[in-house]
Amino acid sequence: MEIDRIYESLKTVKEPISGENIVKLGIVTKIVRDNGKIVIYLDLARRTPQSPFEMAITWTVHAKIVKEIVKVLEDKIPEFEIIDSMTLQRYYPLEEV
Repeated sequence: MEIDRIYESLKTVKEPISGENIVKLGIVTKIVRDNGKIVIYLDLARRTPQSPFEMAITWTVHAKIVKEIVKVLEDKIPEFEIIDSMTLQRYYPLEEV
């Protein structure tokens, strides 16, 4: 799948609070092809407030966004990763420990 088509697919993923798509909001910072797999960078850490209460609420929103991305792309792309653009934290695929 071409990167432009991935952006188009990700426009169907809505940020749960505002209802706007994650591409329009700038949550998707870039998408690159790396050794045959697609890497999707998201701007989530930069949007996380510092207070523990707000952080707890925000993480549930982030988890929902990641789950929706996986749901939209899992049948279209054989191998992809979702990474935070600031911290490089990997959101998907989850590693088993």
